[in-house]
Amino acid sequence: MGQLATQAQNAQMQPMNPQQNMKSLLERSWPRIAAVIGNNLSPQRLYQMYVSTINREPQLANCSVESVLSCFMKCAALGLEPSNVDGLGRAYILPYGNKNYRTGQKEATLIIGYKGMIDLARRSGQIRDISARAVHECDEFTYSYGLNEDLRHVPCAKPGKLTHVYMIANFKDGGHYFQVMNADEIEAAAKRSPSYGKAVSPWKSDYEAMAKKTVIRRAFPYLPVSVEARDAAASDDQTPDYSDVFRPLPTVTADDSPVDASVDEPEEPEQSQPEAQPEVSPVEAKRAEAIARFQRLGVASDAEACETITKILNREVKASDELTEAELDKVLGQLKASVKEGE
Repeated sequence: MGQLATQAQNAQMQPMNPQQNMKSLLERSWPRIAAVIGNNLSPQRLYQMYVSTINREPQLANCSVESVLSCFMKCAALGLEPSNVDGLGRAYILPYGNKNYRTGQKEATLIIGYKGMIDLARRSGQIRDISARAVHECDEFTYSYGLNEDLRHVPCAKPGKLTHVYMIANFKDGGHYFQVMNADEIEAAAKRSPSYGKAVSPWKSDYEAMAKKTVIRRAFPYLPVSVEARDAAASDDQTPDYSDVFRPLPTVTADDSPVDASVDEPEEPEQSQPEAQPEVSPVEAKRAEAIARFQRLGVASDAEACETITKILNREVKASDELTEAELDKVLGQLKASVKEGE
């Protein structure tokens, strides 16, 4: 009955406008969305941001609501507000026309700006300062790599055509790192971007800023930045995939008792005195309950369950037996909330 209700609900969503679709999606999926973004945003704030973004970039209304919301969720998880909202250029949500292979609908794409890249790099606590600059014709510019590496740049009064971009990071321990890209390397990187050549593209409106972002992004593997920052740089220019968060879970009864998830042992001969059963710790009991609930939802393996647990806890989980009691409480809370939501 729950699946039929879900199908009917999905059918009713078709004629809704984008704002109504967003509101409906937030209402039915908020517990799972909150598990990804934490307490960074409220559903009301997300909805307001969506409406504001659609007003500023009307073509996003043609993109799937899920893809636009996914971009917002990624921004919230990274602590970067989209430039569509605050105008600071740290991140952009843009309609590039790439289509979802399942639905054929256009999807929004998230681009991290160079200010956003700098922000992510600084959070490591090991970088004293980091900057990116552009070099133009008529500038005095020399650099060399190696044991006696050196960089010198004197801008001229009337800058000409862009010739290079470079970044410099000074570390708190006194070291430093710099990287340079010439005009050909910048253009080659631009052409690899999904947004290049589109009617709406930061490579068209903010070429120099995107060039600075590119040289910082190229330097990330050599900087003492967090895994989160490296992952963000690697997934730049893509549509974040939170499809599991938006996919309705099968409906089960809320009062189902935990299923015994232990392996069946061979039957023992009857004994006159029943053997005392080993005491189960609270952690093991909660782990068994979580496994049982996943099984009732059609999750057949621990690896598949860990994919969902990773999204709930916002950290990589490879095996359920590594979870702490507090994490198990959070996972169980999410599973129970999802069940009530589907009633």
